[in-house]
Amino acid sequence: MKKYDLVVVGGGISGMTATLAALENGIKNVLLIEREETLGGILNQCIHNGFGKSYLEEDVTGPEFVELIRIKLSKYDFHIKKKTTVLNISDDRVITYVNEKDGIRDIKSKVVILATGCRERYTGNVLAPTSKFTGIFTIGNAHRFINLEGLLPGKNPVIIANSKWAVILARRIEIEGGKVASLIINKDSGVVLSKEEREIIKDFNINLLENAKLLEIEGNKRINKVKVLDKSIGEIKKISCDSLFLSVGYYPELGVVKKLNLEIDNELKTPKVNNYQTSKEWLFACGNIIYGKECIDMNDINGYDAGVIASQYILKEIE
Repeated sequence: MKKYDLVVVGGGISGMTATLAALENGIKNVLLIEREETLGGILNQCIHNGFGKSYLEEDVTGPEFVELIRIKLSKYDFHIKKKTTVLNISDDRVITYVNEKDGIRDIKSKVVILATGCRERYTGNVLAPTSKFTGIFTIGNAHRFINLEGLLPGKNPVIIANSKWAVILARRIEIEGGKVASLIINKDSGVVLSKEEREIIKDFNINLLENAKLLEIEGNKRINKVKVLDKSIGEIKKISCDSLFLSVGYYPELGVVKKLNLEIDNELKTPKVNNYQTSKEWLFACGNIIYGKECIDMNDINGYDAGVIASQYILKEIE
């Protein structure tokens, strides 16, 4: 069985910067595992400024930050496996993964850093039947289609907002030649628009319903209309559209460590950490997996500090 000093699970910006920190701190036998074909994760689709300030002392776009870290990593000799899915991590530090080349394989590591991030997950927070029609997407999927695939999933969407990402998406739709039918905010979700977000909405003349609730979806195979309750005036409105973009929940990717029975934060549903160290002393976590739903309100997430702390633990073990 192949053995490593450090295995980093997840090649988004948190996993990349954690790996870089370990290499810069003298850890030699390092493996970075990423399930996608490219590194960088969700940051590849974040083409606006606002990332990397704690590391670069200036804001850059998501892809710029990813490329900068990729260049720094290229100067080191370490192992990387892309298009690889981790199936399990056991109590005896065995990592089971699968990919096309190796099949299913076991490896062992002194230390593991989890940087598996969060995934959008529909939790029934929108009561209208969303599986009945085509043209319905999550905010994250819509961002991905536009920024990575170069496709516009809808030219005249209704957008349900519970974070800044919905406002950024609305702006992107307008820039690409579409027209947002309505940006809907349900105050019960706790959303508070910032001054900058209000300026975006005003500059692009986006129809904003700031205290409304989605009631019903209409269409013929594809969505063509939504019914909403405008709570500010107590009136039900019908809005014509060709698509619906939903803000849904973000939940940490914990499947690979469920059997470890880590201590979990009941509110965030994330692993409890102390200085990035989980309840298993050899298992560290960083990035969105420890921030959970709060990650959607955070700009500058990376795993460099976790990589430093994990390196110190490894070097003590070697001694």
